[in-house]
Amino acid sequence: MSAGGFWSWSLARYEAEGVSSRLLALQDEFDLDVNILLWCGWCAERYGEIPEDVLKNAAALCESWSRGVTTPLRSARRALKTPPEEARGEDAAALRLAVKDAELAAEKIEQAMLEKLAGTSLAPAADVGNSLARFERNLVNYAMMAGAMHRAGEPAFAHEDLARRILAAPAGDDEDQPARKRT
Repeated sequence: MSAGGFWSWSLARYEAEGVSSRLLALQDEFDLDVNILLWCGWCAERYGEIPEDVLKNAAALCESWSRGVTTPLRSARRALKTPPEEARGEDAAALRLAVKDAELAAEKIEQAMLEKLAGTSLAPAADVGNSLARFERNLVNYAMMAGAMHRAGEPAFAHEDLARRILAAPAGDDEDQPARKRT
């Protein structure tokens, strides 16, 4: 993946104030894919609004990868936070760190797949001045497609605030930035 690509962009945005906790809550509460949520913003800045068919392709691609790779790694990492008493110690801590690194590598691969999908399916945006509105539409379209836009008739998440927070963060352009913090 190129420097300044989706991975670098998302690392910087993920670390912005209030972003990671909101993204992880949407992941845990609504089974939304954090990478697709971020990709909606990255695409808004570069390509504009994501057509429904491309968004469906992204969701299918990520769902398959997540089901087979990322989710099992995440489950293992979370289970290793509180291993059985007999398994506690340096070896368990080292294993948790290795699983955490593997999960992050899986996330990076998923983002590379999404970046490639955008590059082959979307045309660069003619005007980049309205990326916030496009990001909000991308978020709404993804949430609606995933059945997570409303809960009991109320908005499930404040997509406007999330979009503003993510796009207000400085864009990353350094491939060697520190990895996302996951607990």
